[in-house]
Amino acid sequence: MKRSLSFGIVALTAVLGGCAANKPVNDPALVGSWKGLREANGKCQFLSWNTSFQQDGKFTVTFYRDAQQSQRIQVEHGTWTAANGKNAMKTAGVSSPDVYSYKLLDADTVHYTSVESDPAGDCQEDYSFTEHRIRG
Repeated sequence: MKRSLSFGIVALTAVLGGCAANKPVNDPALVGSWKGLREANGKCQFLSWNTSFQQDGKFTVTFYRDAQQSQRIQVEHGTWTAANGKNAMKTAGVSSPDVYSYKLLDADTVHYTSVESDPAGDCQEDYSFTEHRIRG
């Protein structure tokens, strides 16, 4: 009895450890708060935003109509995964994620290019933008 109980504990530990090992690891360089904006004369409607990427894989993004961020449009929450130059953001209540390729230009600057958008998203064009880390 004692031997089978010990075996059961070892097996359970191995299974749970395997699940934890399969959890996606997000690029730690992206964790934190970022400010971005679309070009005023770009392919899509102008927006500015603040994004907060949390270590636990959750994000919040607040969108604004203006660069000064005085005219808030909406706030979205969801989950994110980022590794190997791809960042996928799945907004709560939206059927598919927005996917971007990204390149860190330095510790406080990241450049994104839209790769895949939810069909209901406000911009279906391929576009690029740069975000800057918000400090303090």
